[in-house]
Amino acid sequence: MSVEENKEIVRGYFAEVVDKFNIDLLGEYYTDDCIIHRPEVPEPIIGIEDFKAGLTRVIDSYSSIKTTIYEMFGSDDRISCRLSHLAVHRDNWKSRIGYHEVAGKTVGWSAIANFRIEDGKIAEEWVCRDELGMLIELGVLDVE
Repeated sequence: MSVEENKEIVRGYFAEVVDKFNIDLLGEYYTDDCIIHRPEVPEPIIGIEDFKAGLTRVIDSYSSIKTTIYEMFGSDDRISCRLSHLAVHRDNWKSRIGYHEVAGKTVGWSAIANFRIEDGKIAEEWVCRDELGMLIELGVLDVE
């Protein structure tokens, strides 16, 4: 597949699965044996079913999510993108430092996501996000 086709896979994942909360489409974008590296979990998530369960928990904590992709770069089977999410919390939020009462609050964060594409689907994903900025914006941490 071309780099442009691989970019479209990544764009589709954010637009159709994340922003529209359509977990049922995850298998159209990810391999069955995908490996997901996310900051909020200590070990990689392995397999589409475990990823669906984890992503469902994440998405269920928001009443809305809007992804903006600013830049995408690709080479061979690798795609990297710089993006942001703007979301409204539906319930409490579990960060790496605990649970926080943030229901109804809007939060935005930037992220870098790297993908490895295999046979037209995402086989591996690495995410790095500004969780400290999220904690400050939500008022969990006071930095004054």
